Amino acid sequence: MKKILLSTVCALLVAACSSVQNGSEIYGNGAGGWNEDVNISDLQATANTKAFRNQTPDVVYFALNSSALDASAKADLTAQAEWLKAHPKALALVEGRCDERGTREYNLALGDRRANIARSYLISKGVEAARIRTISYGKDKPVVLGSDEEAWAKNRSATTVAY
Repeated sequence: MKKILLSTVCALLVAACSSVQNGSEIYGNGAGGWNEDVNISDLQATANTKAFRNQTPDVVYFALNSSALDASAKADLTAQAEWLKAHPKALALVEGRCDERGTREYNLALGDRRANIARSYLISKGVEAARIRTISYGKDKPVVLGSDEEAWAKNRSATTVAY
């Protein structure tokens, strides 16, 4: 009995490790977009997450109190769009962030504008709108902790995560 149980457990582990799914298999709606029932806080990294991060610049940065894209941000978003178009089943989440200055409400709204301007740019470069969701973390989930210009500059961002 122990041998059968051990064999079954081993087989399940091998099967689980050998089949890394992409986001459309887990979070997709079957029509090339996000399943509306997906809770963003429940998302787990997929095979696409690591590949995207390794092959493209996944973060664009903004000036203080701004959601305007500069030339560097546009170039990075263009690279993201090319990757997403080359991987048509991949889904994307754009996370807008702000530095710690300002009220929570102001920063949530600014993070939302940053995420949505990045999303709009990706769409303008040919990525289907249904494949891209946005979320604003405002100042609530900083990428870098700190209360200096270096930390603030890194937190004024929009990060694209592929699934």
